[in-house]
Amino acid sequence: MKNTVIITLVLAILAAGVVGLMLVFGFLDIGKAGPILLKTIGGFVILAACAIAISALMPRKSKTQE
Repeated sequence: MKNTVIITLVLAILAAGVVGLMLVFGFLDIGKAGPILLKTIGGFVILAACAIAISALMPRKSKTQE
């Protein structure tokens, strides 16, 4: 679960960077940037929640000590 959260945070930061660059270079207006960023980060959160739920449902491998 820790790795999934870290990956989600990294993707959210990259998405914020891309939207910020689009604002700086004039490809995107400020009025449109907010909803796009929220939808993108929301999508990452939904994917992370699904990945965590799936990993919780999968059986875990038990390590045998030899």
